[in-house]
Amino acid sequence: MPSSRKVEAALENFRRAFEAGRLPHAVLVAGHPRGAGAEFAEGLLALAFGVTDPERLRQHADVRWIEPESKSRQIKVDEQIRPLIEFIGLTSYEGGWKAGVILFADRMNNYAQNALLKTLEEPPPNSLLVLVTAAPAALLPTIRSRAQFVDVEADERGAAAPWRATVLELLRNPPARRATEMMAWTDRLTAPLRSLVDLAEAEETAREETAARAREGDGAELTKATKGLVDGRVAARVKEMREEILRTIQLWQRDVMAQALQAEARPEYFPDEAEAIAAQAAGLTFAEAAKRVAVVDEVRELMEHNIRDEVALPRMARAFSRPA
Repeated sequence: MPSSRKVEAALENFRRAFEAGRLPHAVLVAGHPRGAGAEFAEGLLALAFGVTDPERLRQHADVRWIEPESKSRQIKVDEQIRPLIEFIGLTSYEGGWKAGVILFADRMNNYAQNALLKTLEEPPPNSLLVLVTAAPAALLPTIRSRAQFVDVEADERGAAAPWRATVLELLRNPPARRATEMMAWTDRLTAPLRSLVDLAEAEETAREETAARAREGDGAELTKATKGLVDGRVAARVKEMREEILRTIQLWQRDVMAQALQAEARPEYFPDEAEAIAAQAAGLTFAEAAKRVAVVDEVRELMEHNIRDEVALPRMARAFSRPA
């Protein structure tokens, strides 16, 4: 049974379409590729192939799953998209559907997306492409317009994330405007990112080792290609976590900005943190509060250009600091 009501409702709509013979040839799924988005993709494939076991769907001869496979976090046109297009065009092994699932579809560059367009415009019979991403706006408009859109993004994204308690504690207690305190605040903010690398590496390696043993028996070892896949997944998870952390920080600062503009306003994003937000907004001009929001975008842009965390994050420590 789907873990999310949004996933369950969306699958019910597609179930009716499938029974009526109107399953679309391409679906763009707004949802996390490690969570609700992947769950919806598995449920959709279960309709087409009559297979409910996610692991069997991952190994099905008529299904191809692709995702970033290197530390560059890119889905590449020659190595992945063109082979997928060729695969989709082949006759089904079981005489039914052929399907391709692109996880982290936003990691396709423009060359890869454009290469996919012809297949989206002229799909082979009984073919299905499922594009899963937490950032659908990052895809080209021509891609988005040729796929049926479904939103299964969790309503409380990141609410149970392991970093959330640490980040909220840091937001409640901004550093004093002293170098040592700002450095300590920055170090505490980077800690969840460092810990996630180790956690993700352990989880993804164990997952692939289990899959390898299921395919090849006990004693199977990860190939170089599989290790590259694990590296890509780890890098993608770190990037996702970083974005969720930055989004949480920015939403907090938006509540501070709204409070500075209108003192009686109740925080929109963090209603349970009204006291801490009001204290931080006290004495701030709207321009000062807006600058705190803008610095998060500056840090995001620096990180997108691979500037190290310990170089980018101190900007926020300085912007959020209180007089010593």
